[in-house]
Amino acid sequence: MENWQRLEKVVKWAGMSVNAFALHIGLKRSENLYQIKKGNHGISKELANIISTKYPQISRSWLLTGEGEMLKDGSEECPKRGIPFYNVDIASVLEFKQQPAQKPLYYIDVPIFYDCDFAALSTSNAMTPDIPAGAILAIKQHDPDKIFPGESYLVVTKDFSGIRTIRSFPSDPDKIRLVPKNLTDYDEMVIDTSEIKVLYLVKGIIIGKTL
Repeated sequence: MENWQRLEKVVKWAGMSVNAFALHIGLKRSENLYQIKKGNHGISKELANIISTKYPQISRSWLLTGEGEMLKDGSEECPKRGIPFYNVDIASVLEFKQQPAQKPLYYIDVPIFYDCDFAALSTSNAMTPDIPAGAILAIKQHDPDKIFPGESYLVVTKDFSGIRTIRSFPSDPDKIRLVPKNLTDYDEMVIDTSEIKVLYLVKGIIIGKTL
């Protein structure tokens, strides 16, 4: 089986287009895969590592040589695509995930969210109208030292967990402002960045409409 035939088999097994597959495994351009289709390149060790890391079910040796079987012994017949969705409030999702018996309700298969860590519900009115109660948020862990002021984050400290827009605090660079959109019912808070236990950037908002 030629390089492209092996790669195409993996793409079909994953149930994606070539473009979506490239995005899913973290490639900046799908052209890298199409060059293999054209016969200009083979499957490199780096690409095999990327694919087998993203899909542990896939045999790295088979990707590189074609010898043996595509799927490792005991692996799933098909992958669970997308990001895990937990049917709990976003503010309590981290504690919920740590419970051994808890599993995702389903997986959200939207390619632009593939780099997110998970999704959960926003039941608070603190960020309305931008994030209405009942919206699903797709989030990705973020470095507290590299905050983008003006973006919405899931901020978790010892005493607080919730979605807020982060703003800078001009008089003290070590502090940040946690600003709700709904200032009628919720107050702005100021915290020291050292108080942040974990931070997630809100990368996607899915809003359902009742007709």
